[in-house]
Amino acid sequence: MKKELLLIVSYWLLSVSAWANINTEATPSQREDLSKMLLHLTDSLEEDYDLNLLPQVRVLREQSRQLGEKHLQARSLLLEGLIRQHFGDYKHSLVLHNDALAIAKNLDSPILEVQIYLALAQLEMDLERFRYAQQLLSRAYTLITTRIDAEQSKKLMGEYVLWQGSLYLLKGSYRQALATLSKHSLSEFRGLSSKLALARAWAYLSIGAYPKARLLMNSNYINKSELSQNLHLRVRYQLMNATAYLQAGEFTSAIHTAKLALNETFGTRFLTEQSKLQKVLAGAYAQLGDFEQAHLYLKRFALSQQALNLQKRNNKLLQLEAQYSLAAQKQQLSVLEKDNALQAQQLIQHQQQIDNAHLAQQRGVLGLLLIALVLGFGYWRWQNKRYLITLKQQVAERTAELAERNKRLQALSFTDSLTGLNNRHYFFSVIDAQIKPQSSPQSEKQEMIFCLLDIDHFKKVNDTYGHAAGDLVLQTVADILKQCTREGDLVIRWGGEEFLIVMPNMTHNEAIEAVERVRRQVECFPFVVNEQAIQVTCSIGFAPYPLTNGANKSLSWEQVIELADNGLYMAKKEHRNAWVGLHSLNHPLNCSIKHLNKDYRSLINSGQVTASVSYQT
Repeated sequence: MKKELLLIVSYWLLSVSAWANINTEATPSQREDLSKMLLHLTDSLEEDYDLNLLPQVRVLREQSRQLGEKHLQARSLLLEGLIRQHFGDYKHSLVLHNDALAIAKNLDSPILEVQIYLALAQLEMDLERFRYAQQLLSRAYTLITTRIDAEQSKKLMGEYVLWQGSLYLLKGSYRQALATLSKHSLSEFRGLSSKLALARAWAYLSIGAYPKARLLMNSNYINKSELSQNLHLRVRYQLMNATAYLQAGEFTSAIHTAKLALNETFGTRFLTEQSKLQKVLAGAYAQLGDFEQAHLYLKRFALSQQALNLQKRNNKLLQLEAQYSLAAQKQQLSVLEKDNALQAQQLIQHQQQIDNAHLAQQRGVLGLLLIALVLGFGYWRWQNKRYLITLKQQVAERTAELAERNKRLQALSFTDSLTGLNNRHYFFSVIDAQIKPQSSPQSEKQEMIFCLLDIDHFKKVNDTYGHAAGDLVLQTVADILKQCTREGDLVIRWGGEEFLIVMPNMTHNEAIEAVERVRRQVECFPFVVNEQAIQVTCSIGFAPYPLTNGANKSLSWEQVIELADNGLYMAKKEHRNAWVGLHSLNHPLNCSIKHLNKDYRSLINSGQVTASVSYQT
């Protein structure tokens, strides 16, 4: 009788444990609704990537997880990873793709594995890790050719050909790209014909075969409705048209097409296409002899390339952090599984000891022992919940720490480490937004003043007192500029001992007062270096924006900065501890910006350019 009672209690304990871990199964109607939701999200993603889809994808993932639909859960992870990957969030995208890959391998779903390998290969190509991208493409190709039948593998083979050709294009192997993209007829992959045709056309343009590229771009393989819906695809198509015009010598058509495409890239993340379009415009203007416009677009191309390189560096850093975070999570899960296994083994041993003790006890003692077992089990469950709560808190703290590190990383990229001021990279990221309100002046107050400041004889300070003294002078001057400027002004460490101040909504007379205040503050400030007082002065040049010449042609903000730099050079050459401020260009002044920069002083002396100076001429 005692033995039968012990068996009943043991079975009851196992049933309670199994009931606590069971998952709710999905009904056929719930499974159908989730499948329809997945199909809708997949179709929306093929048209264009949209961040507004993320909440719906997360709802699909959570419901699939709760209902035990592993296949739908893996596909929702892949969809979210693709959206984040498109918008440059490589860290979370890598984690999501790896989670989806783990589920797909457990389900033994080769089609889903191929799709995940292709997505990971695209991510590695974005990070310029071509060797890893090739390894992932090779794994996808092996699965397509060995484990998937011919009917199902047709679309997957088209995607593989597209990304393998794109990889060769990125590596500069244009002949290999053409060989890969030309192995199959475009009619075999109707859903991918536009992308494959554009990839093959780009390979032809890369080797200078623009007639063949034009034939492809004007063929029926390019789906015009798909171009109108997909902004990224449309911009790439216009970029190829502009490149073809440039190679064919049709420079005016190249400029028109490139400008249309460039306008569509504003406010997007298409930095690569933007820089290529600027390069095409620079080349076309140079061929037409408009070297001023060519130089302008060449400078913008250089700035875009710098921003693109910085973005790639940051993306690679975030990808390394994601790999570290993923490895740390796997290690924590492994430790947790070992702890759970040890606890289960200890529980079994304890249960065996209780069973052996029960065989020698009275029926009354057996009842008390059963109560003790229930209390012990409840205590174990409580301890386990406490442990899980502690683990969740640690994960939350780690997530918050990583978010804070990302914020600090962005702040560091925009901040000069010595002076604490914003740097050139920050200036280039905000200047276009700053000058937009200045484009339609309504009153005299609508001018924006660009002011360049340079410390006089700074090299002498470094040579005489050492670089530590020079750093102290730079930091002190930066503090003076913060105190002498308004809250809405931009104070930028422009480079070396040079600073840029941008003062919006300011008249010429107010600008004179502001720069004179800065000059006096620097001149009168008691700089103490190695317990020795030194005299530090500065020279300043400034110019207003917007500014037009005699032909009513507006100068760009880059040209206005050049004029301010000319004023700075004139102040240093003529006097030092002085400033020169441009007021306006008198009519008529039909000369190029190059001539204006070269003869700046003579034009001021002749009265063709109105300027103010702080010294006696």
